[in-house]
Amino acid sequence: MDRDVSNVPTLNEKIEFTSNGTPLTGKVCRPADLTQCKGIVIFTHGLGYCARQYKIDGEYFAQNGYLLLTYNLRGHAGSQGKWSVESSVTDLVAAIDHLTRNYEFQANERICVMGHSTGALISLLASLRDKRIKFGSLVTIVTCMTESYLHWFKSGFNHDVKAFFKTKGVIADIANDILDDPAMLETYRRGELDAAMIGVNHRYGLLKSDCLNSFFHEIAYSEDVLKRIDEIQIPLLLFRGEYDEVMDVKKTNELYERLNKRIPTRFYITDSKNHFHNDRWDLIQEETLKFFDAFCDYNRSAISFSEKFVLLVDDDPLVTRSLQKLLVQQGIANVRIAENGDAALGCIRDLRTTRNRSFDLIISDIRMPGIDGIETIRKAKDFISHSKGKESPVIFITGYEGDGAVERAKQIGYVDYLYKPLDIEHFLASVKKQLQCSNVS
Repeated sequence: MDRDVSNVPTLNEKIEFTSNGTPLTGKVCRPADLTQCKGIVIFTHGLGYCARQYKIDGEYFAQNGYLLLTYNLRGHAGSQGKWSVESSVTDLVAAIDHLTRNYEFQANERICVMGHSTGALISLLASLRDKRIKFGSLVTIVTCMTESYLHWFKSGFNHDVKAFFKTKGVIADIANDILDDPAMLETYRRGELDAAMIGVNHRYGLLKSDCLNSFFHEIAYSEDVLKRIDEIQIPLLLFRGEYDEVMDVKKTNELYERLNKRIPTRFYITDSKNHFHNDRWDLIQEETLKFFDAFCDYNRSAISFSEKFVLLVDDDPLVTRSLQKLLVQQGIANVRIAENGDAALGCIRDLRTTRNRSFDLIISDIRMPGIDGIETIRKAKDFISHSKGKESPVIFITGYEGDGAVERAKQIGYVDYLYKPLDIEHFLASVKKQLQCSNVS
């Protein structure tokens, strides 16, 4: 990602494809030379939005070797068809079929789904259906539309969202009632709402629907990806802001914490203050391609760790020597030790200066004399960012609970958080998972 790509020739093309008889259109931005294409990225926008509202730079993807498809969900911004989550998943798979048939290159089944909000939900559900999807980048994911609807009442968004439902400045009485009283959800589920009343035409932002009933049905009986978490197999990059009016941020936290025990997952908490996140798309697309470059070849087969570099940071020499010996026994020859935060920062700077690379993994204690492990990693991230390097995944280890360290650590990001005494099997599984997928330079 550090190479000069400003002169890479690119092409922009409009495409048409069909999904279950419904014609859909999209925009492809790709490298002019398809033999240089490393994979496909498909972006799915959120409910009530359209692709043009997002600050996604197709040229950036194409110049870095990826074909990017953006398209509008059915029923949105003039697209034909009746919207539902199920139809949208089918449409995304149909888009993959079209791209792999019409753009022939070696890596055309190396596919990343990138989605925002309900589009992230659709993307993740599509990955359960289509094994050509190798990776997902999900921004402020709505893990369940039912949970999102109920969260509106806690955040106050149920009042703001009424503007999305207005047609010619007027909101239907039944829509107003649904947005004033969360108990309407159970009333609807019991079939106690008048069919004629709930059957009115309505809008939701850029989505046009001829039946509020079908829209509210999607909310009332939504899939919940947290209930299907054992089926998820692809590496994921998750983004959320400090606050989200549409979806409880704890749901993204839960998705990360449950997945990270099993598959490569990274988690970014941005400084964005709203669900749309349009002020952070430059960061999102940059990190997406970094992560996709590292993980798109991900598989569970054993690989050599002889070229990997690991940094152990702990003020207890017994711990560092024991862990170093353990890692060397696993074939990880390049294990460096730092007894405190300052020494760790020195090791990070030295490796960057002498070898022009970052550590493939940092394993750090939290409580240490001087600067603690969390502050050490914060300073390390600042240094790597300024030197235009790639961030190292971090495993925190600690012997203390309930001191607020977990929340502090979440703010800077980590791939695992382990308590002493270590479960050696879990520790080694976590280390190997990160090293197997790392491509840090």
